[in-house]
Amino acid sequence: MTFSRRAILVPLSLLACTAVVLLLIWATTPEPFPFDPPELKPSDEPGFTVLTANVGNSDPRCVFQRLKLCRSDVEARLTMSLAELRPEVVALQETLPDHLCEGVPPVDNGHVCSEEYAEPQVRRLLGIDYSIVCEESNFIECIGVRTDVGEILGCELGALCTSSRVITIAPGCRTHLTVFAATVKVSGRTFDIVNAHPENRSAECRLDSLRQVFEGDLIREDEALVLGDLNLDPWRGDDVSTEYWNTWVGPAHAFYYHSGPAERVPPHPTIFYPLFRRTLDHVASNFLAGTMLTLGETEGTVRLDGGGGTDHRALLGRLIFPEED
Repeated sequence: MTFSRRAILVPLSLLACTAVVLLLIWATTPEPFPFDPPELKPSDEPGFTVLTANVGNSDPRCVFQRLKLCRSDVEARLTMSLAELRPEVVALQETLPDHLCEGVPPVDNGHVCSEEYAEPQVRRLLGIDYSIVCEESNFIECIGVRTDVGEILGCELGALCTSSRVITIAPGCRTHLTVFAATVKVSGRTFDIVNAHPENRSAECRLDSLRQVFEGDLIREDEALVLGDLNLDPWRGDDVSTEYWNTWVGPAHAFYYHSGPAERVPPHPTIFYPLFRRTLDHVASNFLAGTMLTLGETEGTVRLDGGGGTDHRALLGRLIFPEED
């Protein structure tokens, strides 16, 4: 049996490219670092600190876990940063649930799936001081509320719960990206939080998800906070989902920004690829005041992951309750 030169060189080239990618990932992965949390403007007004972060990545070693947070060193840095910041409300996207490790051998010892843990990843990230609720469909997107300032209604204080308040995924749309809601009580104020991570590949699927947020019954309280990786850029994108979003969020609309243009015009990008920069992560509400910072982009801040490991920049800020009538 003989092989053509092309039949030999093509696999070797692919192998070499893969090796180069893995080498670059290894070389640019930062060591654990002393996280220096940014100073939020002090305020005597009632409110809370909030952080939203997509902790997933495009690391090829995480492909079998759908590019969720699969690297142990990145998880360790994020855990340290979150412990320093101690935000009172947290929305996380793309955490790695245990079931995505089942039946898939880890690629190396630095893979989260190569170890056994007593607690799910979201609990490891936030620690014992939070009540946590994750969407029941995938257990990937989660909301946390610090127990000393509030609670998640329907979830025992300090517990890890699931929520059935999840959008209905339209036929033909991917099921591992979703949007869900929970009702919380923070500093005596009850409101809804929507952790939004709709479809990234299909604008039509994303539009269907957004309609369920703004026109469906996902939001039950009069006051609501919508945040997360919305997978749309209102300033650089132009599709049916962006057009719809712009009818609900922005000046003179039902919801208004605390991130993006509320901080800076033009807004900081929140996701970075070599040829692709977009502002996909947003924080908006219909009742709060305050501005978010883009960690790693806003002057004086550093990335939540310590400089490498995740694709998105986290948003952090203090939001203020309006005076009650």
